[in-house]
Amino acid sequence: MKKVLGTMAGFIFGAFGIGVLGLLMSLTYQALQKLFPNSFENQIWGLIVYDIAAICWMLAFVFKSKSIMQYAASGFGFIVALIGTLAMVASEVMLGGQNLVPTQTQQIGQWMVYGFIGVTILHVIMLYAHHGAAPEIWEQIDIGIARSHVTDTAMKQATNRIEKETSMLADSLADEIVNRVKRDLNIPILANDTIFDPKAYEQATDRPAIKVPENVYRELENKYPAVPGIFTPSTGAKDEPSDPYTTIRTKIQDGIARIQILKDDIAETLAKDEQTPAQPPFPGQTPSE
Repeated sequence: MKKVLGTMAGFIFGAFGIGVLGLLMSLTYQALQKLFPNSFENQIWGLIVYDIAAICWMLAFVFKSKSIMQYAASGFGFIVALIGTLAMVASEVMLGGQNLVPTQTQQIGQWMVYGFIGVTILHVIMLYAHHGAAPEIWEQIDIGIARSHVTDTAMKQATNRIEKETSMLADSLADEIVNRVKRDLNIPILANDTIFDPKAYEQATDRPAIKVPENVYRELENKYPAVPGIFTPSTGAKDEPSDPYTTIRTKIQDGIARIQILKDDIAETLAKDEQTPAQPPFPGQTPSE
């Protein structure tokens, strides 16, 4: 019998709860009809702000809150929705046509308008606060703040290093600018960023010229007679060309000619080796064995 009564009590209490919610929603809807007499959409949205909002905030408090801020936001939102719903029900009871209690219609209507605006604003604030108080959001915010702190510290360190190394950086930048100007002027530049001065190269005492025997020049002139005198060694006479680039060009030609002579000597030696018969590796043995 107790089990049957317990089950019936559950159904009865559920029906009672549904009836109370239906009464509240019905009276709230009638009050919203007075607030928005020509807009059915606004009447439905008003139900969402009052009765349905109370149910949603209660569910969010129980199932969708993971931090203290979320519990606080959902609890406050539930209280605001509940108080607003009861105020709308009371307004409808007072303005519903009863003659038992004197009413001030204009004053009650004024508070209905202000109350609707205030409840809507508070719901919007609590909704954003509830989503913003999620642990995942705060984790991202903390990581972003830490990253910003690291970036600011790195920028300060970089600024201090630049201030300390201003002179060195300026020298490097100046060298780059000077080299760019040299390239624009077609001035040769060595590996150590210095201008190549052929005249100084010729007059330097620590760079002795390579001495080539006289017969080598004679062989070159006989072998390459197209340009007479090009392989004539420098004698230091006054009538020699004073243009340093001409001297450098002559030395380059000398080097090319010497390389050609070495190649000819190697080829001649190889030809002689091919003509010489192979010697047997052991006495009494023929090369083919």
